[in-house]
Amino acid sequence: MTITVATSANWTKDIDKELAKEFEAASGNKIEFQVSPDDQYVNVLKAKFQTGEGPDVYLTASGVAMEQFMPDQHALDLSGEPWVSRYADWAKAGTTYNGKVIGFNTWSVDGWGVLYNVALFEQAGVAVPKSYDEFVKVCEALLAKGITPIYEPGKAEWHQEVLLNTMGSLLLKKTPDIYDQFNTNQAKMADQKELEIALTQLKEIGDKGFFGKDFLSQTWENSVDAMGSGKYAMMLTYSTFQNEVLAKYPDSKADTWQMFPLPLADNKTWAISSGGVVRSINKDSKVIDAAKQYFAFLAQPDILKKYYAARPDLGPISFTGVEGKTTNAYTSVIANSTDGTGLDFEGGVKFWNQSVIGKLVQDLYLGGKTPKQVLEAIDSDRAKMFQ
Repeated sequence: MTITVATSANWTKDIDKELAKEFEAASGNKIEFQVSPDDQYVNVLKAKFQTGEGPDVYLTASGVAMEQFMPDQHALDLSGEPWVSRYADWAKAGTTYNGKVIGFNTWSVDGWGVLYNVALFEQAGVAVPKSYDEFVKVCEALLAKGITPIYEPGKAEWHQEVLLNTMGSLLLKKTPDIYDQFNTNQAKMADQKELEIALTQLKEIGDKGFFGKDFLSQTWENSVDAMGSGKYAMMLTYSTFQNEVLAKYPDSKADTWQMFPLPLADNKTWAISSGGVVRSINKDSKVIDAAKQYFAFLAQPDILKKYYAARPDLGPISFTGVEGKTTNAYTSVIANSTDGTGLDFEGGVKFWNQSVIGKLVQDLYLGGKTPKQVLEAIDSDRAKMFQ
């Protein structure tokens, strides 16, 4: 049997393909990955479901983001699968919809913070900023030393969305039920003063040259080299990114690097995910038993150990009994988040379209839209989904 697996390009790694081959050898079934570009994946998958050509297995962001693919119509109930009993609490919560587990998670709970090269901060005589104004002063001091403050992969639409995504926990700190208001269409992004301030400051960061020249042509794929080179002091990334840098640049001392929450709008919270990316089974699949067998194979402890050994980008992991990697960045960002942690927009707000928002933020940098217009456009896009 052939099991089709729909995925976004950045979500399926070499280890996924290697384990698929092992499963094929063990089971006699075949895994066929249907890979779409990151900025097209959501629309491609929705189109497949609409035409009745949905894949057998599909990947989606966890938490409320699973709802964009209408789980009532498409997602198989996996609550009875044996591996569910080994889930970490957050993994079960992030894959549960209407009381049913509908996702298989082998990722991690993590968040996006400002990773910084401690040695470069010491060279510039600066410390972790506690406000946006202090952040600007840090960047100016780094520039004065000939160091580009921040590596920003401006060409990656999804990473531009992440910059705004990290502000979700700030709103939750101020208004604990704000996500409920967003999800019942009672609140608008354009009415949130903190988001307008954050986008205004983000534009200012670009205009001041803190991202360097031509940052809109920079790619995510070059981020490890950029940080490993020592030319850049900071980057907005996940807490295990330093492992990837250290693996390629063993002399970089990347394991000593630390992290703090992105201080736009004087934010002091760390926005964490609902558990990254998960796999669901299409309830209309003709190979459901084989797809379940695939998940059971991937959930085996020895397979999980092999998977996580190849994924240094994943930290606190989804299954109990398998050791994850907690980095210096993770420990430090928790300490530096003096207002605590909270769920990011992606994990808690319906119809948060990564590609649409990423394009809008790119337009902000180019002067095509004001911060207010960006937020109004996000509201407009979400309104279509509510309709």
